[in-house]
Amino acid sequence: MKSRFPYDYLPPLEIPDKNLIGIYEAGQQKPTAVSEEIVKRSLDNPIGALPLAELAEEIERVLILCDDNTRYTPAYLVIPYIIDELHSGGVTDENISFLIASGTHRLMTESELIAKLGKSVVDKFLIEQHVHNDLEELVPVGKRMGDVEFLVNKRLRDADLVIGVGNIVPHMYKGFSGGSNIILPGVSGEDSIAALHWLSLESPVEDILGVRENPPRLLIDEVARKAGLNYIVNTIVNNDLEIIDAVAGDPVEAHRVGAKAASHIFSVDIPEKADIVIFDAYENDLDFWQANKGLNSAYVCLKPGGVVIMIADCPEGACNNVPDVGRYGFRDIRKIMELHEKGILHPIISHFLIATNRIIIEHSSCISVTRGISKEEAEHVGFIYAETPSDALNKAFLMKGPDATITVLRHAGNMCPRIGK
Repeated sequence: MKSRFPYDYLPPLEIPDKNLIGIYEAGQQKPTAVSEEIVKRSLDNPIGALPLAELAEEIERVLILCDDNTRYTPAYLVIPYIIDELHSGGVTDENISFLIASGTHRLMTESELIAKLGKSVVDKFLIEQHVHNDLEELVPVGKRMGDVEFLVNKRLRDADLVIGVGNIVPHMYKGFSGGSNIILPGVSGEDSIAALHWLSLESPVEDILGVRENPPRLLIDEVARKAGLNYIVNTIVNNDLEIIDAVAGDPVEAHRVGAKAASHIFSVDIPEKADIVIFDAYENDLDFWQANKGLNSAYVCLKPGGVVIMIADCPEGACNNVPDVGRYGFRDIRKIMELHEKGILHPIISHFLIATNRIIIEHSSCISVTRGISKEEAEHVGFIYAETPSDALNKAFLMKGPDATITVLRHAGNMCPRIGK
């Protein structure tokens, strides 16, 4: 059977039928209404909260948080309806501001901001971007975990109403994206973000990916409450970036409903684990830091000691905003732990290196077909390099034998595989 990939420069891959368990894709559901109607319906029927227009009465300053260009929330479709609701409640434009919840990511360019928020929003409103490592921009929320005091952007403190705009898909560290994630990690300090990621290491990927109630999520919701997040508007989009559903209201209650809907859309039943898992990270592959979402989905479907083939574009390389990933790679876990314990590596970086090492070094091998990562860089960080999917599959067969079973995952960064269901 031929498997095609969503990159026009890559040829299709011929997979022997006798080896193939199946080709799986989630997120194919089509909308039952136009986007505007779905968003408006969510705002007209808030979950666990008053309508936004009522919340906006008798307040002055509103802060709207929005995720960045590494997430494909169609904020430009959502924000006009939020602003209409605020206007209905008596809030004027000069009292509405925006903060991009960029976590540890690089700042967005003006063209990226326009694509995300819409030109009219960029031209009319104050838009600032979160900087995670600027202590002058951060304030405590009253939560500690061990030695870590949780810090968030100080602009939250000055707002009377804080609204989060995001999108809900399964996520390997938090169960699902969206909801309170807009606070932690979105507008938190780097030590706070690191503490969240290290907490996720205590549970297997299968116990978090697509599971809404988990230890990291409980922490995220608690910090967001303390930080003052009042309201969310979250979309659920399919692989064509069409809005399938939306939820609005209380950051926890509305997110629970949205996560249940997202689970239905993005869960895939797969009969058994495979010797070789081929996945593409399309729409989640700005760099490997992002494409790692697809790698985690593939890992759930892989037998111990199997081979993962990653098909991704990664135009910004392995981890453009985190050069230490390219410097140290995933090979020597003892060295990473030594650097971590000495404080040479930031905990966020050491967590990523350790978590990814578990997949591509300890429990499997990873062959990368990645235009944005050179052969030298791929091999340095711990990948096996291949020019084409066919070349990668031939290498995998040499490693696992001609009778190796194969599973293919399309758009794996959004997927929640369920094995043996």
